[in-house]
Amino acid sequence: MAAIIAPSAVLAPRVVASKARAARTLKASSFKGAKVAPKTTFTRSKVSTMAVADSKINADEVLKTISDKWEDTENKSTVITYVAGAAAVVWLSGTVVGAINSIPILPKVMELVGLGYSSWFVYRYVLYKDSRKELLEQFDALKDKVSGEF
Repeated sequence: MAAIIAPSAVLAPRVVASKARAARTLKASSFKGAKVAPKTTFTRSKVSTMAVADSKINADEVLKTISDKWEDTENKSTVITYVAGAAAVVWLSGTVVGAINSIPILPKVMELVGLGYSSWFVYRYVLYKDSRKELLEQFDALKDKVSGEF
């Protein structure tokens, strides 16, 4: 029984030693002459200060506007239902797109379909002056129809 245990005890240090040797060899040979860019670090306060300086929106004004609109809303339950429905649709859309994206060939086919439709749209509505006028008329008609003006 001791003869069976001895070979595994002898082999274990060799396996560990060969892995360590391979790691040292990889580190030494793979990165010779490679230049590392200096690491740029941003602290949280610098990033937030830059974001606040770049934005023109005042959060207090936005919150005040939203609260005023909410106070003026008569049917709050309908608004809550619409917001919850919109959130559910966004979540469901993300799930469907994720499922479609996981099918191997389908994302590339969808990209080709999108490229083809975009090319057709540009050719049909954007390329010529008459077709641009037609597109604007259709857009204005849709806008009037949605807003209730006929």
